[in-house]
Amino acid sequence: MDLKNKLYALVDKYDALIIFLVIECLALTAFSLADANIIFRYLGFLISLALIPFALMFTSKREWLSLGLFSIPLVVIAFLTGFSNFTISMGFGFVDNLSVVLGTLAFFFLGFAVRRVKKFNIDIALLAIGAALALLVFLGLVYSLYQYGPFHASLYDGLVYYYDGRLFVVSEETKWLLGFSFIEVSINYVSLFGTMLTTALAALLYISPREEPRKFFLTAAIGLIGLLSIIVIPNIEALILLIPVLLFALGYRFIKAREKVGIILQYVFFAFLGIAGIALLIAVLNAAGVSFLTNMISGNAFLNRLFNTNRIMSPINEVLTKMFTASGFFGFPITYIEGLLANTGAFAFEIVKEGGFLAFLAMFAFLLLTIFSMVRYSAKSKDNGYVKIVILSLLIATLLHGSFLWDTFPLIYENDYYFSFFRSAPYLIVLFLIGYAYYPLSGKPLVDNSEANVLLEESNFEEEQLENHEEEIKL
Repeated sequence: MDLKNKLYALVDKYDALIIFLVIECLALTAFSLADANIIFRYLGFLISLALIPFALMFTSKREWLSLGLFSIPLVVIAFLTGFSNFTISMGFGFVDNLSVVLGTLAFFFLGFAVRRVKKFNIDIALLAIGAALALLVFLGLVYSLYQYGPFHASLYDGLVYYYDGRLFVVSEETKWLLGFSFIEVSINYVSLFGTMLTTALAALLYISPREEPRKFFLTAAIGLIGLLSIIVIPNIEALILLIPVLLFALGYRFIKAREKVGIILQYVFFAFLGIAGIALLIAVLNAAGVSFLTNMISGNAFLNRLFNTNRIMSPINEVLTKMFTASGFFGFPITYIEGLLANTGAFAFEIVKEGGFLAFLAMFAFLLLTIFSMVRYSAKSKDNGYVKIVILSLLIATLLHGSFLWDTFPLIYENDYYFSFFRSAPYLIVLFLIGYAYYPLSGKPLVDNSEANVLLEESNFEEEQLENHEEEIKL
C-alpha cells in the first residue's frame, strides 16, 4: 500500500478511540468538573493533535484556504485574551494563559476535524454535552430550592441581609456547584447554563415521540431542566432573551417557502446589521472623544440618553474610553475603571479590557464570519434538521445572553474574583459547535461529497485483500 492508503487505514483503525476521547472531553468541559477549565483546554489540545490526520485526509486545499482566512480573527482573539496587559496585571500565570491560546484554537479545530471522522455521530456529542450541563444545572437547582424555595427572586425582591459587615440582596443570588462545593453566585451567571440547555427543546420540533420516543424524552428532559432553572428563580430578563430564540426555531421549522422567506430575512438581517454597525461606530467615536460628534450627542436629549446616560452604555463607554489610551491598546487592568463599571454585561466589550482594541476588532470580524458560515451551514449542510436547529439556537441564545447578561463578577461574597467569558466552559463548547458547523464561505466541504467515503472504503477493501493474500502465501 502507498502512504495515502496507509493513512486511510490508520484513521479507520483509531477513529472509535478518538471519538470516545472527544465526547469525554466535551462532557467534562460542559460539567466543569472541579472548575478545572485549564485542564480541559490542554486535554482538548492533545486530542486535536490526534485529529490532524483526519483533517488532512478529508479537507480540500480550497477548504484549508477558506478555513485559514476564517481563523485569522480567532487566532488574534486567542493570543490577545491569553497574553495581554490585562492577563499580566491579573496574575493568571503563564501556564493558564498558554492554555487559553491553545484551548481556544483546539476546541474550534476539534469541531472542524471530528466532522471528518466517518463514525462520529453529532447526536451523541450533543447528548453528552446536554446531559453534563443538565446534571450541573440540576444539582444547583435542587440545592437552591432547598435553601431559598421557588421564585425567591420575586418573593424576596428588595430583601437584604448582612454578612461579614456587608449588605447583600437575596433576589440577586442563587446556589451553584463550583468545584466541589456549593457557593452563592449571581442569577445571571447561572441562567447562561439554563439558557444553553433550554435550546434542546427546539429539537422536539423535529423528533417524533412515536417514532423515536427515547430520543424525544431524553431531549425534553434536558431542555426542561434548563427552562425550569430559569423559571423557578425566576430570571425575567433571561426569559425575555429566549423569545427571539423561540421565534427563530418556529420560523426555521414551519416556514415552508424557506428560500423566498430566507431572502427577505437576509435583507432584513443585513439592514439590522448595518444599523447596529453604524450605532457601534458612533459609540466608539463618541468614546474616542471626536469633538463634533460628542457635542452633537450631548446637545440632543434623545441621542444623549441613547449613547451616554443609560445603565447599558455607561459601563461600555467607560471601557471604550480607556481603550484609546496608550496602555489600553492591548488590554488593561480593571483597576483602570472606577467601581463596578468594569462589568459591561457584554462579552464583546469585556474583550476590550482583556485583549484591547485589536481583540475588539477581531471579535466583531469573527462574529460576522461565523454568521455567514452558519447561514451556509443552515442552507446547505446534510445534517438532520434537529441537529441544525439545536446548534443554531444554542449559538443565538449564547450570543444574546452573553451580550446582555454576562456577569464578570458572579461570586456574591468575593466581588474581586473576575470571571472571563473567554476562559469559561460555555465559550469552549460554543467554539466546538462553530467548528463543527463551519461551512466554507464558498463551495462545500469535501466531507459532504461521496468521494471521501468511497476512498476510505476502497482503502479498507485493499487492506483486506492484502491481508488475505499474505495468509494464502503463508499457507
